[in-house]
Amino acid sequence: MKHLTMQAAYKRVGRMEQLAGMKRYVLQEGRQRGVHAVDLWNGDGLYMTILPDRASDIASLTFRGKSLCWLSGVGISGPEFWHKGDFEWDRNFGGGMMATCGLTTAGLPSTDDGEKLMLHGEISNIPSEEVNCRSFWKEDGYYLQYSAKTRQVRPYGENLCLTREITVKMGENVIRVRDMVENLDFRESPLMMIYHMNFGYPLLDENAKLYLTADACFPTSPWAEESLDQIGHIPAPDDGYKARAYNHTVYADVDGFAYASILNEPLGLGATVKFASDNLNKFNLWKCLQERNYVVGLEPCNCRTWGRDKARENNDLVFLKPLERKEFCIELQIHTGKEELEQAKRRYPACL
Repeated sequence: MKHLTMQAAYKRVGRMEQLAGMKRYVLQEGRQRGVHAVDLWNGDGLYMTILPDRASDIASLTFRGKSLCWLSGVGISGPEFWHKGDFEWDRNFGGGMMATCGLTTAGLPSTDDGEKLMLHGEISNIPSEEVNCRSFWKEDGYYLQYSAKTRQVRPYGENLCLTREITVKMGENVIRVRDMVENLDFRESPLMMIYHMNFGYPLLDENAKLYLTADACFPTSPWAEESLDQIGHIPAPDDGYKARAYNHTVYADVDGFAYASILNEPLGLGATVKFASDNLNKFNLWKCLQERNYVVGLEPCNCRTWGRDKARENNDLVFLKPLERKEFCIELQIHTGKEELEQAKRRYPACL
């Protein structure tokens, strides 16, 4: 879509939703019954669904009719279907474009400081509050913005608040996520964050390649170690494929940003995750290329995936001081056509 001024747009439409807009509604079927959702579209083929009842995570994302993300067999599911237990997080994991892991633990289950911790923490199964959808004009165009707060709090425990803003500009195929985590307690709190961003078919297939601005790689299993030379390449779905993860340390450009991309040149489609490396200085690459579970996770994070106990042992555990806050900034950029894909690829010395 060509750039439109406010005057030019209103000469052509009665309401801006004809071009770009947001819609709030409540789902009605099965495990998603009663789940609140927000759809957002940008006028150039980007269409996504945000779930206020699941920490304002992004449940799905399509671009010009093609899905960019992987959806698990669970699908959209209400937070009431989540139960505590080492791996119960998986039972309510719908995949989607972005699932937030945290806030006080992320990665593998562990026992740390006398506390039993489950896979990926609680935050993605907590409903948001103070949900706000707004649209506005600025000098350079028309914007759509979603915002909400999600509180992870318990008596005699943590009191953390995640404030999330998701912003899209009409006609620009970039999603900007700005998170602020505040410690509202008078004791310090561990802070572990993983942005579980799940890419799937048709963007993900045998023609896709993976790229990352990484300094060092730490495979987390023997089969991850054995496949280091193929880390950036995608085979066809294989039911015998063992899921694997590769933790990385990232390097940033002069502006302080690190990047990870999945580029499918024959399809003419790609995506880049751009993230501020001040508070997201690590990265996890998750590959699960099984039949039905055909997904790659490009996951900016501030921790490794091996559990909070090991992070503490390695003096690598991040803490929020009383009344301290930290900001996490991520952009998801969509590329289409040969020129945009080539431009994205030039950022990296080579495929992983």
